[in-house]
Amino acid sequence: MGAADPPHTLGAPDALGLVQALQALRRRSSGEPGFWDEYAAGLRHLCRARRVWIAGRVDAAAEPALADGSGWQLLGGAAEAALPMAGVIDAATLASLQALAPRAADKGFALMPLTHEGVALFHLAVRQAGERPVLALIEIPQRERASLNELALRAQLVADMPGVGAPVGAAVGEGVPAASPTLPALLALATEVQREAHGSAARLALVNGLAALCGASHVALGWVDEGRAQLAAISHLDRFDAGTDLIALVEAAMDESLTHEGVLQADQAPVLQRLGEALGLPAVCAMAIGPENGPPEAALLFALPEGRGVDEPGLARVRGMAALVLPRLAELRQRERWWGLRARDALRLRLASWLGPRHVWPKAVAVAAGLFVLYAAFATWDYRVHGTGQLATDSTRVLAAGYDGRVDSAETSAGERVQSGQLLATLDTRELRQQENDADAEVRRFGAEADKARAAAAWAEMEVSTARQRQAQARLARVREALAQAEVRAPFDGVIVEGERKDLLGAPVKKGDKLFRIARVEGLYVVATVPEGDMPLVPAQASGELVLVSDPDRRIPLRVTAVIPVAQTKGQDGNQFLLRAEMQQPAADWWRPGMSGAVRIDAGERNVAWILTHRLVDKLRLWLWW
Repeated sequence: MGAADPPHTLGAPDALGLVQALQALRRRSSGEPGFWDEYAAGLRHLCRARRVWIAGRVDAAAEPALADGSGWQLLGGAAEAALPMAGVIDAATLASLQALAPRAADKGFALMPLTHEGVALFHLAVRQAGERPVLALIEIPQRERASLNELALRAQLVADMPGVGAPVGAAVGEGVPAASPTLPALLALATEVQREAHGSAARLALVNGLAALCGASHVALGWVDEGRAQLAAISHLDRFDAGTDLIALVEAAMDESLTHEGVLQADQAPVLQRLGEALGLPAVCAMAIGPENGPPEAALLFALPEGRGVDEPGLARVRGMAALVLPRLAELRQRERWWGLRARDALRLRLASWLGPRHVWPKAVAVAAGLFVLYAAFATWDYRVHGTGQLATDSTRVLAAGYDGRVDSAETSAGERVQSGQLLATLDTRELRQQENDADAEVRRFGAEADKARAAAAWAEMEVSTARQRQAQARLARVREALAQAEVRAPFDGVIVEGERKDLLGAPVKKGDKLFRIARVEGLYVVATVPEGDMPLVPAQASGELVLVSDPDRRIPLRVTAVIPVAQTKGQDGNQFLLRAEMQQPAADWWRPGMSGAVRIDAGERNVAWILTHRLVDKLRLWLWW
């Protein structure tokens, strides 16, 4: 609108007429004569405003003929019939523009109150879509104060209408109207789609919104499954028959776009031309949608009426918005599918992730674990019952003190080999010698008294003396027998297994106190203890091995000969059962009764999984009383 152009004013239309007028403007180019005046008139009615100015910022150096020094050019305007509308921006309007422009450029709109010629007003500045900076300055009366937020929202909803650019598939200058969906409008549509709670509603909101923003007769959305597109939604259609030839043609057109970079035009794919002929719409294009540097996940198809097109920047913004809402649509689609299909897809994705080239070590561990599980389920191992063992022999003798006294000397200690008759210890005999002398003196005295009574024919006194002599002789015999036991000697060749020289030397002892225990080395066998839980696993005449603590490198073969059926309690180890086993090799010279070690008894072949888990399973059965 130039300075000499008259202002364009329209009468107040009804709501339907206003919507139709705005829809008609959406299909026109902002470069057409009178576009901005009609847009301002519609915006004035939409916002119940007194006046509307449409102003664009210009560069005085680039366009000196259009610049008036203020940096703003009046593109169009509309006003109530009773208000003047000049062909240039007046000082008051320019001041409002300059005050509101920075905030409107940042937030999309800006509002401020003012008083003009004694009238309280509000000036609302709304940033318009397009590459050129354009503002709509709306003058709202005081009576609309309570509706300011609503009116500002209305103005922003139509801020994307003045699109500019050349249509796809048409050369610049052909006069074909181009739709250029703006980023704010697309973001608003994306927000609307994100708010939907159902997949069908979200898909329909997307295609209907894109059809409105692009001026398309039809917009279709298809999902990509296994490299093929499957139609999911068509604008303005709640339902469609997926088995028709037309739907198959739409899906084939989408398939063509999956392998094409950018937007696929009708002149690049015969299937698009056939689809356009079937629909009676000459302008048909399709494009694949998906993550950056990833395979396409969906496809969009646009069918536009004759004389319409969508410019390249607009389609690029559409692609970006579709990629933004695609995860939400995919989530809703996945949520509404049958649970079996969801489980299948989740398993497929998991397997694809695990079988891909990443996470090498976790995969190697998982494969190894799987192989081990299979091995454990079918393989067998030789199972062995573990216990403790001790060398023992039945040829032992306890050497005790023959009388009360004190050990005068001790010649050996435990572990020493001794010969038969070898002196081991000697008891103190001084007191016994005194008793022997006393008893011997009494024997002689009572014998003399008996002889004297016999000579005097005193038969009664003779009998008394004779009886006392016999008593003294018996006492003397006991003392001499005790003296004979003063020396403790080895009864046979063997090994001292109990008794220490340092403990016995000078120690007082009573009759029967143990001094030494001596054992024969020959006839050694093994006494083994095994836990109560393993007793049922030990077969009769089972074989095994003994490893002594003193020689862990040597394995001594065993064979179980007897099981003692009485349990013994060994502290925290619980009940233990005793086994008697014979050694299958001759005893070594250095073996001694009492030597201990570890015993392993063969219990036959068992499943590997059972070997690894049977103790835990038994505990669980006891706890849970299976």
